[in-house]
Amino acid sequence: MLNLEFIGKKARDTDSPYAEFTGFMFGGPATWKVLKKYANDDSKQYARWFMVVTTVATGSLGDMGDTYVSDVLQGADYLVRVDGREPTEAEETQVTELLSAIQKDPAPDFLI
Repeated sequence: MLNLEFIGKKARDTDSPYAEFTGFMFGGPATWKVLKKYANDDSKQYARWFMVVTTVATGSLGDMGDTYVSDVLQGADYLVRVDGREPTEAEETQVTELLSAIQKDPAPDFLI
C-alpha cells in the first residue's frame, strides 16, 4: 500500500491545494491541483483525487472533478508545491515510488 501522506481527505479551496503538479496537456502547459483524496491506498487502480486542472483548453479557472491518481502521475512532469511550499526530497521520493507501483500494475486488458 502506497499513500501520499501529505494529501488529506478534507476538501480544500483552489487557492490552498494539498499538492500541485505541472506538465503538458493539449499542446500547452497544464497544472493539476489536488484538493482532496478519497482512498487510503493511492496505488490502487481506481484511486482518485478531487482536483482542479488548468490547461490551454480550460482557461485560467480550470475544470474541477475527480481524476484517477494514475492519470495525474503519468501525465504530470513535476511535483512543484506541497501546502504552498517547495516539496521535500522525501515527498518527491513518495511520488516516484507511487508512480513506479502504478506502472508495474497495468490496467486489465479489457480496459485498454
